[in-house]
This record gives sequence, structure tokens and C-alpha cells, in this order.
Amino acid sequence: MEFTEGDIFYTIIEGKYHLHKVLKADADFNTYHVLGYTPANALPDPEKADELSVFIYHFPIDKNGFENPILFKKSTVRDEELTGYHEYLRHTQSIDSIIQEATRFFHEGYTLTDQQKLEEAIEKYSMAINLYPTLYEAIDNRAFCKMDLGRWREAIEDFNVSLTIHPYSALAEFSIGECYLKLGDRTAAKEYFNRALALEPDHELSKEFLQKISEPTKAL
Repeated sequence: MEFTEGDIFYTIIEGKYHLHKVLKADADFNTYHVLGYTPANALPDPEKADELSVFIYHFPIDKNGFENPILFKKSTVRDEELTGYHEYLRHTQSIDSIIQEATRFFHEGYTLTDQQKLEEAIEKYSMAINLYPTLYEAIDNRAFCKMDLGRWREAIEDFNVSLTIHPYSALAEFSIGECYLKLGDRTAAKEYFNRALALEPDHELSKEFLQKISEPTKAL
């Protein structure tokens, strides 16, 4: 029987029900990457599948490696269920496979950002970053989400990490300045706007914000 990602199925071994969820179906290698639940004496309520106790977070197995598997429930794969699979990727797969998975999370985060689902977008960007820590675009986008949520200091931390990877980003320097301005620290804000201009002399937003700083009575 063929299963797809998110399917929960079971086999019966020595009177116990062994349930598994398909995390990834690798057609090229005829392999399932599955999560295994703690064996049970009876089938659980399908409506409580999300409450099942995890026995092992990931193992790869040939699609024909299960004896008489039976579909238990159609489901979806939650991000937190992929931790074991991602650890497997980091230790066994090519960098291209890791980048592909990280890019998928990045695009999901971007879509959620457009929908103004900012907390969910932050989670997706974080998944991308955990897989591929030098993906500074995901770090920047996560920081922008935090800015939209008014989490200025957290955004500054992200932009600083981004600058260690991509040190010539006028956008990141400017954005740190904007965060400091929102925090009421005009001196620090001015420093970062000037840094942005040093990298990109025609950076109009930095010029505009520096002018605002020089006019204390003007709304910021």
C-alpha cells in the first residue's frame, strides 16, 4: 500500500499496534521517512492522534519494509515533528537537500508574512534558519516580522546576526537604526543611519530619517 506525507498507518506485531506517520516520501530511493509512536495495546481514538506519545522522531525505511501496513488516518505533518528528519538531513545529506528544505520554509514564511500571520511566519523563518543558519534573507525577514510586532530589541538581535553573514547590507543597518529610533535612542539611530549611508550613499530612507532626527519637533 502506498502512503503519502502525513498519513498515519499501523502494523500489528505480537498483539501490539505500532503506529507511524510518514514525514517524507522519497520516490527516488523508494523510502519513507517516518516518525514512530509508542506501541499500544489498542488502537487510539483517531481524533486524538495529535496526542500520541512519540517513541522515535525519525527513521528511514524501505516503502516495503512494513508488514501488512493499514492506514489509520490522513493527517498533516507539523513543523515540530520534523526535528528528527532535519537532524538526519544535516548528518547524511548533501547541502543541496538542506538548502531545498530551508528554502521551502522560507517561502512558506513569506506567504504567511503577506497574510499578516506574523507569529506563524516567524516560526517558518526560524525553521529555515535552524536548517541553514547562513540564510540571511530568512533572518532579515524574521526581523521585519518582529518589527511589525513592535519587538524592536529582538529585531535588532536578528539584524546583527544577519550582518555577521552579509556585512554590507545597508538595509540591515538602516533597519537597526529604525528600531533604535522606535526605542527612543536617537544617538544610536543616527549612528546606524550613517552606517547605511556609508555602504549606500544614495540610501534615501537613511537621509530622510537623519533629517527627521535633526528636527526634534517633527513626528517620527
